[in-house]
Amino acid sequence: MAQISIAEIYSGEKYDVMSAAMAEYLKDGRPAEYDERTWIDMLLVKHTLIAADKMKMEGDTVSGMADNVSPSSYVRWDDDNA
Repeated sequence: MAQISIAEIYSGEKYDVMSAAMAEYLKDGRPAEYDERTWIDMLLVKHTLIAADKMKMEGDTVSGMADNVSPSSYVRWDDDNA
């Protein structure tokens, strides 16, 4: 069980989402109905979900994130900034 940063998930040795997605793209290409960027994004999502499943099985967590903190990136405005 380890705490892993987002950067390590995407480019570290253990999960390496970016390399897995690009390897699949280079090996299989893309369907004609998708543009290149969309297909790469879809592969990144696919391999991120695979990594998340592996992380769950191994008990790894994302460092800096806790269950009581939303992982979304919304902006909070206080009265001074409104």
